[in-house]
Amino acid sequence: MTELCGIVAEFNTPEALTHAAAQLRRSGFRAFEAYTPYPVEGLDRIIRPGRNMLLPLLMFGAAILGAAWGYWIQYWDEALNYPLNVGGRPHNSWPAFMVGTFEFMLLVTVAAGFFGMLAASGLPKLYHPLFEARSFERASRDRFVLCVERADPRFDTDAIRRVFEEHGAQRIEEVRA
Repeated sequence: MTELCGIVAEFNTPEALTHAAAQLRRSGFRAFEAYTPYPVEGLDRIIRPGRNMLLPLLMFGAAILGAAWGYWIQYWDEALNYPLNVGGRPHNSWPAFMVGTFEFMLLVTVAAGFFGMLAASGLPKLYHPLFEARSFERASRDRFVLCVERADPRFDTDAIRRVFEEHGAQRIEEVRA
Protein backbone atom coordinates (compact mmCIF):
# COMPACT_ATOMS: atom_id res chain seq x y z
CA MET A 1 0.00 0.00 0.00
CA THR A 2 1.31 3.43 -0.88
CA GLU A 3 1.60 6.29 1.56
CA LEU A 4 -1.19 8.87 1.86
CA CYS A 5 -0.04 12.21 0.45
CA GLY A 6 -3.19 14.31 0.97
CA ILE A 7 -6.90 14.73 0.34
CA VAL A 8 -8.26 16.49 -2.74
CA ALA A 9 -11.69 17.99 -3.31
CA GLU A 10 -13.18 19.27 -6.55
CA PHE A 11 -15.59 22.23 -6.49
CA ASN A 12 -17.78 23.67 -9.25
CA THR A 13 -17.62 27.31 -8.13
CA PRO A 14 -14.88 29.58 -6.83
CA GLU A 15 -17.13 30.67 -3.96
CA ALA A 16 -17.43 27.11 -2.64
CA LEU A 17 -13.67 26.70 -2.87
CA THR A 18 -13.04 30.01 -1.10
CA HIS A 19 -15.46 29.18 1.72
CA ALA A 20 -13.94 25.71 2.19
CA ALA A 21 -10.42 27.18 2.28
CA ALA A 22 -11.51 29.83 4.79
CA GLN A 23 -13.03 27.18 7.06
CA LEU A 24 -9.87 25.07 6.82
CA ARG A 25 -7.79 28.12 7.78
CA ARG A 26 -10.08 28.89 10.73
CA SER A 27 -9.83 25.25 11.82
CA GLY A 28 -6.05 25.59 12.04
CA PHE A 29 -4.92 23.89 8.83
CA ARG A 30 -1.84 25.40 7.21
CA ALA A 31 -0.56 22.98 4.55
CA PHE A 32 -3.17 23.24 1.81
CA GLU A 33 -3.18 24.57 -1.73
CA ALA A 34 -5.79 25.58 -4.29
CA TYR A 35 -5.64 24.98 -8.05
CA THR A 36 -7.94 27.09 -10.20
CA PRO A 37 -8.37 27.83 -13.92
CA TYR A 38 -8.12 31.58 -13.24
CA PRO A 39 -7.20 33.80 -10.27
CA VAL A 40 -9.83 33.84 -7.53
CA GLU A 41 -10.08 37.10 -5.61
CA GLY A 42 -9.13 36.80 -1.95
CA LEU A 43 -8.02 33.17 -2.14
CA ASP A 44 -4.33 34.05 -1.85
CA ARG A 45 -4.96 35.91 1.43
CA ILE A 46 -6.77 32.86 2.83
CA ILE A 47 -4.12 30.34 1.85
CA ARG A 48 -1.13 32.49 2.83
CA PRO A 49 -2.24 35.24 5.21
CA GLY A 50 0.11 38.07 6.08
CA ARG A 51 2.80 39.71 4.03
CA ASN A 52 5.65 37.69 2.67
CA MET A 53 8.68 39.98 2.79
CA LEU A 54 11.34 37.44 1.79
CA LEU A 55 11.35 38.11 -1.97
CA PRO A 56 11.35 41.93 -1.74
CA LEU A 57 14.18 41.81 0.81
CA LEU A 58 16.12 39.41 -1.40
CA MET A 59 15.72 41.77 -4.37
CA PHE A 60 16.70 44.81 -2.30
CA GLY A 61 19.83 43.05 -1.09
CA ALA A 62 20.63 42.00 -4.64
CA ALA A 63 20.21 45.62 -5.82
CA ILE A 64 22.67 46.87 -3.20
CA LEU A 65 25.13 44.06 -3.98
CA GLY A 66 24.74 44.57 -7.74
CA ALA A 67 25.33 48.32 -7.52
CA ALA A 68 28.41 47.85 -5.34
CA TRP A 69 29.72 45.11 -7.60
CA GLY A 70 29.09 47.12 -10.78
CA TYR A 71 30.82 50.17 -9.36
CA TRP A 72 33.74 48.08 -8.06
CA ILE A 73 34.32 46.45 -11.46
CA GLN A 74 34.59 49.84 -13.14
CA TYR A 75 36.70 51.36 -10.36
CA TRP A 76 39.08 48.39 -10.31
CA ASP A 77 39.47 48.50 -14.08
CA GLU A 78 39.95 52.26 -14.42
CA ALA A 79 41.75 53.26 -11.22
CA LEU A 80 43.63 50.16 -10.07
CA ASN A 81 44.24 47.73 -12.91
CA TYR A 82 44.77 50.01 -15.90
CA PRO A 83 44.90 53.68 -14.92
CA LEU A 84 44.84 55.76 -18.08
CA ASN A 85 44.82 59.54 -17.83
CA VAL A 86 42.43 60.85 -20.48
CA GLY A 87 42.12 64.63 -20.65
CA GLY A 88 43.31 65.16 -17.10
CA ARG A 89 40.21 63.52 -15.57
CA PRO A 90 40.51 61.65 -12.27
CA HIS A 91 40.72 57.86 -12.40
CA ASN A 92 37.77 57.51 -10.03
CA SER A 93 35.26 59.43 -12.14
CA TRP A 94 32.02 58.36 -10.47
CA PRO A 95 29.65 60.24 -12.88
CA ALA A 96 31.03 58.17 -15.75
CA PHE A 97 30.49 54.96 -13.75
CA MET A 98 26.81 55.56 -12.89
CA VAL A 99 25.23 54.21 -16.09
CA GLY A 100 27.15 50.94 -15.92
CA THR A 101 26.52 50.67 -12.20
CA PHE A 102 22.77 51.14 -12.69
CA GLU A 103 22.59 48.58 -15.50
CA PHE A 104 24.52 45.98 -13.53
CA MET A 105 22.33 46.63 -10.49
CA LEU A 106 19.22 45.95 -12.60
CA LEU A 107 20.73 42.78 -14.05
CA VAL A 108 21.55 41.32 -10.62
CA THR A 109 18.20 42.41 -9.12
CA VAL A 110 16.10 40.89 -11.90
CA ALA A 111 18.12 37.66 -11.79
CA ALA A 112 17.70 37.41 -8.01
CA GLY A 113 13.96 38.12 -8.31
CA PHE A 114 13.51 35.50 -11.02
CA PHE A 115 15.39 32.73 -9.23
CA GLY A 116 13.90 33.75 -5.86
CA MET A 117 10.39 33.52 -7.32
CA LEU A 118 11.12 30.08 -8.75
CA ALA A 119 12.48 28.89 -5.39
CA ALA A 120 9.58 30.40 -3.40
CA SER A 121 6.95 28.81 -5.62
CA GLY A 122 8.69 25.44 -5.79
CA LEU A 123 9.01 25.54 -9.55
CA PRO A 124 9.72 23.77 -11.76
CA LYS A 125 7.61 20.96 -10.34
CA LEU A 126 7.92 18.16 -12.85
CA TYR A 127 5.97 15.63 -10.80
CA HIS A 128 3.71 15.58 -7.76
CA PRO A 129 1.40 12.74 -6.67
CA LEU A 130 -1.51 15.20 -6.98
CA PHE A 131 -1.06 15.14 -10.77
CA GLU A 132 -2.43 11.56 -10.76
CA ALA A 133 -5.72 12.51 -9.06
CA ARG A 134 -8.82 12.37 -11.25
CA SER A 135 -10.01 15.68 -9.75
CA PHE A 136 -6.87 17.44 -10.89
CA GLU A 137 -7.47 16.77 -14.60
CA ARG A 138 -9.94 19.65 -14.98
CA ALA A 139 -8.28 22.10 -12.57
CA SER A 140 -6.88 24.18 -15.41
CA ARG A 141 -10.14 24.22 -17.40
CA ASP A 142 -13.34 24.53 -15.40
CA ARG A 143 -13.01 23.07 -11.90
CA PHE A 144 -11.60 24.36 -8.63
CA VAL A 145 -9.43 21.96 -6.64
CA LEU A 146 -8.37 22.17 -3.02
CA CYS A 147 -5.72 19.82 -1.62
CA VAL A 148 -4.84 19.39 2.06
CA GLU A 149 -1.41 17.83 2.41
CA ARG A 150 -0.54 15.07 4.85
CA ALA A 151 2.33 17.25 6.14
CA ASP A 152 -0.17 19.45 8.01
CA PRO A 153 0.15 18.87 11.77
CA ARG A 154 -3.66 18.97 12.20
CA PHE A 155 -4.29 16.48 9.38
CA ASP A 156 -7.42 14.46 10.11
CA THR A 157 -9.08 12.68 7.21
CA ASP A 158 -12.59 12.71 8.68
CA ALA A 159 -12.52 16.41 9.66
CA ILE A 160 -11.26 17.41 6.23
CA ARG A 161 -13.92 15.32 4.48
CA ARG A 162 -16.64 16.97 6.60
CA VAL A 163 -15.42 20.45 5.63
CA PHE A 164 -15.35 19.49 1.97
CA GLU A 165 -18.82 17.94 2.10
CA GLU A 166 -20.28 20.97 3.92
CA HIS A 167 -19.18 23.20 1.06
CA GLY A 168 -20.49 21.00 -1.74
CA ALA A 169 -17.43 19.22 -3.05
CA GLN A 170 -18.28 17.27 -6.20
CA ARG A 171 -15.54 14.71 -5.68
CA ILE A 172 -13.30 13.93 -2.70
CA GLU A 173 -10.39 11.58 -3.10
CA GLU A 174 -7.24 10.55 -1.33
CA VAL A 175 -3.94 11.13 -3.08
CA ARG A 176 -1.31 8.48 -2.58
CA ALA A 177 2.40 8.79 -3.27
